[in-house]
Amino acid sequence: MAPLYPVLCCLGWLLFLSPGLRGQVTGPAPDTSFKFHPGHYVAVGPGSELAELTGLSEPALRGVNKRYLWRMLEPEKDAYDLSAIAADLDYCARHGKQLVVYLVDKAFWIKGAMPAYLKALEVRSGAQSFDPVRWHPDYVARFLALGKAIGERFDRHPNFEGIAIQETSLDMSEEDFRKYDYTPDKYRDALLEILRGLQQALPHSRVFWYQNGLHRDDGHLRQIADSISGSRIVIGGPDILPHRTWLRNTYKIYGEYKEALLLFGSAQDDSYKHHKQDTRGGVKAPVHPEGYLSMEDIFLYARDRMYVNYLFWNHYYEGQPEERTFDDALGVIRAYPAFNVR
Repeated sequence: MAPLYPVLCCLGWLLFLSPGLRGQVTGPAPDTSFKFHPGHYVAVGPGSELAELTGLSEPALRGVNKRYLWRMLEPEKDAYDLSAIAADLDYCARHGKQLVVYLVDKAFWIKGAMPAYLKALEVRSGAQSFDPVRWHPDYVARFLALGKAIGERFDRHPNFEGIAIQETSLDMSEEDFRKYDYTPDKYRDALLEILRGLQQALPHSRVFWYQNGLHRDDGHLRQIADSISGSRIVIGGPDILPHRTWLRNTYKIYGEYKEALLLFGSAQDDSYKHHKQDTRGGVKAPVHPEGYLSMEDIFLYARDRMYVNYLFWNHYYEGQPEERTFDDALGVIRAYPAFNVR
């Protein structure tokens, strides 16, 4: 994960709480007559072999949230290779698990995530990421074409839970934003078109929206969330970091939307090494090693303060001895197999 990513995730949710729009959202409860398998999922990166994952056989683990690079799914325009999804879905079906297909269009790897024919809409940023120009009409059309191809093939599969789209924050320079004629209104409208289009492409499945920041945002994310209230879209944003100072008000939004939308949380690498003194990003050497939050602490905060229905745990094993790993997460998953089921 690039160093700026946790910060952008956190800042994005602060932008989400725009002045004048902080009231409790009302509306119908989410329709759960479609696929709805809430609970614990393990989150893995592109190329991960599900058969090699530690703990996937745990009965309390509902499924897998796996990232797939767009360029791997569409190596040439309109020529889709969905074999990796099919193989993973077959594995999940044999083992009684659900699969969330996380579509990656922004990459922190050596190569970008976009197909070669869309490279003109991919920007190499100073943060060493490759960022897509998501508000461009050609991008929107092609992304929805990918979603349609996936939906036509897998929407009716009982173990296909749905599609996740990547975080909204981008690391482009101001010059790049100007070059591609960016405005928050254009980005908002593009995101709404994508979310609604994916719902149409997946009439029996879910859409998971990883939303955080929009450049020069002025309440646009909140406008999107209000527009999709009561839909099959599941929203979530920052990592679960209860002691990050700037996130304390941020997490209140989950309570505001808990009756209008389904919610998810993401326990990523920094959640596994979150310290009570970790008031900002980049804290690497806490004074007291005993101060690291346990995985149970992280879970209980997500369950009781963020009201999540889905919880995605990174398959994380790196770090110092005092840091938690996915083994610790598995202990929590076994102890709390179900939560916030409507």
